[in-house]
Amino acid sequence: MQNLATAIERTLAQLFDPAFLRVFILGILTTIGAIFVTFLIANEITAQYAVFEFEWQWVQDIFDWFTDLAFFNWLFGFVFFWLVGIFFPPISTIFMSIFLDDIVDAVEDKYYPHQKAGDRLGLGHITYLAVRLGFLIVVLNILVLPLYVILFWVPFAPFIIFYGLNSYLLGWGYYEMVAVRHLGIKGAGRHRRSISAQVLTAGLLTTVLFTVPILNLTAPILAVAMLSHIFHQSLPERDPLDQIEDGTKDASFS
Repeated sequence: MQNLATAIERTLAQLFDPAFLRVFILGILTTIGAIFVTFLIANEITAQYAVFEFEWQWVQDIFDWFTDLAFFNWLFGFVFFWLVGIFFPPISTIFMSIFLDDIVDAVEDKYYPHQKAGDRLGLGHITYLAVRLGFLIVVLNILVLPLYVILFWVPFAPFIIFYGLNSYLLGWGYYEMVAVRHLGIKGAGRHRRSISAQVLTAGLLTTVLFTVPILNLTAPILAVAMLSHIFHQSLPERDPLDQIEDGTKDASFS
């Protein structure tokens, strides 16, 4: 795991790099802005509950009493921000992805100038990868919710499910954002399988970051930087066959 240790050390050493700080500020502003707009829309939708009418007056009275309570507003806010906490990884991944190419460039400029990719992924390609990752995180985490209930009484089972699933998804997803620009989709997949333990461990560290308040704001940036180092440390020289077969550009996104 020497590559992982080096990746963590170099990522922390570059933590206050101007490129990192710029992406952090822009990413946080766009993520918080999106969450705020979503909150306003959801709040407006719930406000419409007051106009619901029921055939039985006693049901109407109970409904009106409940929706008028301050407790209802508190409950709505609690549930909304609880869901934001659960799904913060895909939300921040999608919005910060717009700027993550800059993180990879900053890492490669400082540590691997002789191994830089010919082209950046570009906004369309990296957004596609991020949206796909965010979609999978949301859908798969929803699908395993019944397992949390069924295995609630099994010691550590919910934690194993949560960290196992998200470690795999985040490690795979952020790795692709780095490796595809060098090896293409197929080459990146082959290389990821050859270092699957390192990628999974990096995904676990990323999942832990996402579960810690404040630190979760930096998770996408640190994940991409860390996996950039793991990629380059495990691939000292670019493979010409991979470049010819896969190319650094995908026809779908060029």
